[in-house]
Amino acid sequence: MEAITPEQFRNMLQSAIQAPSADNHHPVRFQLDGSRILVHHTRTTWEQPGYQRVLDLLSLGALAENLVIAASRHGVRAEINLLPDPDQPGLALSIDLQPDEAQSDPLWHEIPKRHTSRQFRFRGPPFDVAERAQLDAITHAHPSYTLHWLETAADRNPALALMRRAETERFRNRILHAGLFTAIRFDVGWRDTSETGLPPGALGVELPLRGLFAALRHWPVMRMANRFGAHHLLGLRSCDLPCRLAPNLGVLTVKKIDTPSVFDAGRAFQRIWLTTTRLGRVLQPMPASALYALDGADAAGIPKALQQSLAEGWKTRFGSRVPVMLFRTGRAQPSFVTAGRPAIDSFMKAF
Repeated sequence: MEAITPEQFRNMLQSAIQAPSADNHHPVRFQLDGSRILVHHTRTTWEQPGYQRVLDLLSLGALAENLVIAASRHGVRAEINLLPDPDQPGLALSIDLQPDEAQSDPLWHEIPKRHTSRQFRFRGPPFDVAERAQLDAITHAHPSYTLHWLETAADRNPALALMRRAETERFRNRILHAGLFTAIRFDVGWRDTSETGLPPGALGVELPLRGLFAALRHWPVMRMANRFGAHHLLGLRSCDLPCRLAPNLGVLTVKKIDTPSVFDAGRAFQRIWLTTTRLGRVLQPMPASALYALDGADAAGIPKALQQSLAEGWKTRFGSRVPVMLFRTGRAQPSFVTAGRPAIDSFMKAF
């Protein structure tokens, strides 16, 4: 049995941080401990309600899945242990590595290619039967989470109404507006990327609208524009129309919002995304309407009436199952600007 080399460790960790994360920010640090990788997280409370916890768990699951896939490239089996030590609440993952015990997962090729596409129009055709089977197989063996497809107008219209309401709130609500625009790195301009945050050039804003969009980051300007219905127009432009026109619209649901289930859903969603990339499609996550419907969302600035309305709407559609991720997929031209990542050394935990 050969020891894992420093280059292999580095490849695994680099692949891990290429997973998607809220606002392009992974609040983690890695620690190497022999044949184990310890992942420390800034979150220390994993059972409190609210959507930020769910976002953190989905991102952590995607990070773990990338690491497992990257390890398999080197013949290494990675065994994930979630929250392994109750006395260390900041220790999110302990990953035991076993050399020469894994077959290479072909999805490792897609890890550096995967990115969020926010282009307005995704083109067809939809997934064919064989492609859908590949994606559906990711969740079929795991009853804790389920992948649903919204294909007909009867399926899509109620979901789009909920999605539009949530997206509109992001421009009408001062707290959500601040969270949205604070993450955008206007300082790097429209042509360059950024290692953290969202570069404006990756947002899919059309050239004639960029000046107006940049001005809307100032709350007084946004508030004045909202008097003329800007928040409704932005909800249509950023969510309703792109999803209405997308070849495929998917929803990932869980049986319950406990920590292991949401973490596992994050791992599954990453495999869905990488498989979509392998099939020549792009993907945009659009989780706002699911996240704002969760218990405790009102503590983060979501109006209670909106939270309850969204929760009832999703319950009508999915019963007891709870959506945690919505996304659109299709074909699109390559994005000229995508979000970057910091050097892996900045993620290493110092003692």
